[in-house]
Amino acid sequence: MRAHLTAVTLWVECHRFLPQVPRERRIAFVNGLGFGLVSVCLTANTVGYFLAANLTQTLGAAILMLTPLSFLFSTARNSREVADVVALTLGVLLYPVAAKMNSGLDILVSGLVAGTIAYGVHWWREVRA
Repeated sequence: MRAHLTAVTLWVECHRFLPQVPRERRIAFVNGLGFGLVSVCLTANTVGYFLAANLTQTLGAAILMLTPLSFLFSTARNSREVADVVALTLGVLLYPVAAKMNSGLDILVSGLVAGTIAYGVHWWREVRA
C-alpha cells in the first residue's frame, strides 16, 4: 500500500499540480492524492480479481496494456525539457533492439542507454549556453 505513496503516478501528478498548491497545503495534497490512488487501485484490483476468470483473452490482454500505456502517456505529457523528450523517445525506439538480446533486461538496458544519451544531450546544451 505504501508503494503508491512513492509511485511514479503520484510523482508525475505532483510534478504537474504542486506548483499551484500553496506550500503549507502540499503535504495534505500529496497524502490525499496518494490515498486516493490507493483506493482506486484496491477497488480496481478487487473487481479485476473477480472478473479475470470470465474475460476473453483479447480483453484480458487489452487490460494488461493499460498500465504501461498510462505510464507512457503520463510521462510524455509531463516531459518539459529536451532531455526528457530525448530520453523517452530513445527509450521507446531502443526497446525493440534491446528486446532482441533475450536477456530479460531489455527495459533496463534501453532505459539506461536512452537516459545516458539524454543526460549527455542535456550536459552538452548546458555547456554551450
